[in-house]
Amino acid sequence: MKYFSFLFLFLSLTLFTSCATQEKQIPRDIASLQSSGAMEGIWFLQGTSSTRGPYNGELELRKSSDGTYDAIRIVTYINYFYDGLKVQEVWTGKAVAAGDTLVMSYDLRQGDFITKLGTDQRNSSDFTNPITVVTRFIATDKGLASQFSDKKFSNYTEWITTRRNLEAKPLWINLRTNVDARGPDVPWAVQKVINIFKRDIGYGKDPYVQSFKNRKEFKEERPFIVFDPTDYNFYQANKDIIRVVNKITDNISITEASVKRNAYSPTLKEKAASYDKNTVTHHINEIGMVSKADVDANGKLIAYRYDGDSALWTGMYIGSQAMRYMNTKDPEALANVRKSLRAMFILMDITEDPAEFARTLMPYRPGEPIPNKWHQGKGIYSNMLWLEGGNNDMFKGLTHSMMWASMVIPENDQEIWSHLRDKSRRLLKLRIYDEKSQNQAPSLGLAALINKDEKLRDKYQNAYTKLRWKPSSYSMDTTFYWHGSADWSGVNLGLVGDITDIMIAQRLGETKIRDRLRERLMDSWVTYSPAQRHLLTMVAFGFAYSQGTRGDNFRKESSEIKFMSALNNAAWGIREIPYPRPNLDVSIDHSQRPDWCISPIPRLFWKSLKSPQPSNEYFYQGLYNYPVFEHQAFTSNFVWKDTAFGYKDSHGRGSENAGVDYLYAYWLAKYVGVPNVD
Repeated sequence: MKYFSFLFLFLSLTLFTSCATQEKQIPRDIASLQSSGAMEGIWFLQGTSSTRGPYNGELELRKSSDGTYDAIRIVTYINYFYDGLKVQEVWTGKAVAAGDTLVMSYDLRQGDFITKLGTDQRNSSDFTNPITVVTRFIATDKGLASQFSDKKFSNYTEWITTRRNLEAKPLWINLRTNVDARGPDVPWAVQKVINIFKRDIGYGKDPYVQSFKNRKEFKEERPFIVFDPTDYNFYQANKDIIRVVNKITDNISITEASVKRNAYSPTLKEKAASYDKNTVTHHINEIGMVSKADVDANGKLIAYRYDGDSALWTGMYIGSQAMRYMNTKDPEALANVRKSLRAMFILMDITEDPAEFARTLMPYRPGEPIPNKWHQGKGIYSNMLWLEGGNNDMFKGLTHSMMWASMVIPENDQEIWSHLRDKSRRLLKLRIYDEKSQNQAPSLGLAALINKDEKLRDKYQNAYTKLRWKPSSYSMDTTFYWHGSADWSGVNLGLVGDITDIMIAQRLGETKIRDRLRERLMDSWVTYSPAQRHLLTMVAFGFAYSQGTRGDNFRKESSEIKFMSALNNAAWGIREIPYPRPNLDVSIDHSQRPDWCISPIPRLFWKSLKSPQPSNEYFYQGLYNYPVFEHQAFTSNFVWKDTAFGYKDSHGRGSENAGVDYLYAYWLAKYVGVPNVD
């Protein structure tokens, strides 16, 4: 495409100049531009768009080795605003000057990653066919002037007049890059197992999968992380502008750019303050559980909507507020811990079965039907509904919340501590405690810690002693990452459990157990380091690496340089999360991009054992992990558990997801001292 545009540029110039049969009288200030090299510089540019009105800006012309000029056109509209923000266009291309004529060519994308926004919709051809915009500047009384069209929506009239010298760096630099995330070779035995699953699924014969078989990254099983810090510094300095880069400017492209702007324009501290406020007002329901929110067009809360995994998210929210309190001593953070912790206690009381606990809670509204798997509480809880199905994942929320709360709630708070003592003991009676041996040691330790019970402490020590001689995540490394394939929600669940387990051992003074748990955490980081899981890097730094732990896997497969590089980049994990979350009727599909490629390894391939087996599309995943502001920001309720190489999703306007994912990462980073945060 670049070759075509370059050729088109020269043919256009030849045509324009050959048609000139009469020498024009050039104004003196323009004629002086024709001296050798005089076009190079940064020109003041003015113009008008037929759809968005007048604009001002600059045009940079910088000599290229091929005899042309590299062109950068940056214009900001004067009277056109989107959500109260100015709109700026950045186009990059090529320019050729001859006589009194300057011909420029820009390739603009018609589609990027949003396929539908409200009633606006992209066609498939929009993603594969960029529009080449050619402009011809000629001498006029106003300066060098041009009229042109973007061939889609707008006609433009613009002119350039005065010039200033080039700066040391171009006005705009594309910093977007693909980071190799392949990792070590997949062991031969594992590859054989994957191939068995692929045959069972019919993945290798799937026509859509086969259409990518000649792609280099497909053959090499080579995934990439798309890292795009472009315009971060610009947005930090220019908080009132949305910058649309090398795209046809319309509602969809402005929306794509605005979410990036909402990620990069606020400071991390400002986003934390906004999410802290929004979570209290929109996402902690009347009882104290993390919830989704129904909102109107202005973002005003209409109603809370339950989140089926709320026991885990609420446990992490309590952790975020405990770390916030330890960092700031803000009494609001402590009040947030108390409210949500009471809800976690109710999860264990409301079922009236000592072996079961609820996943989440919501108010009971008389007259409304009770949904499937929901039950009305009894007695003092008759005004509540509870969702059945408390499982291993939700259990992690219970232990995590009690561990953090016991660090910040003063022991003279008799109400809270009475419940902490009771509920920590009752963990040992839950069905999931008996079914999952990995839950037994930390539960015993938590109960021993909170109740100061030496007998329980002895049982805690014995439980870990037994685990040392059994196949378990304590005795061996059970994590895996195979060329972009992993149990991503399990990565998040694992780090939550690691923090809980390490902190319990630390507070009990069980240094041998603590050190082994720290090594397990570092093993996990080494496994997933090719995928750059930023929250995991922060956790590994704070709870293991900064304490001097490295582990055998680290010494064999990693290095201090690699870890510190990952740590220095970890803040980008929360920089990419915007505030506010988009409240849009939107569909995302990165597979429409011509540079996208499907993975040759099915996503969660072991799920083919489910009955009935999911459709083939369930197993599709890409080889590109896009920035949060280009996918998860629109659709995810918790970015740290999402499939890293997802590519397609949708979201309905009026439903707002919580920002506990941001709060947990931000306040953890502050708690453990991650560099480059604020």
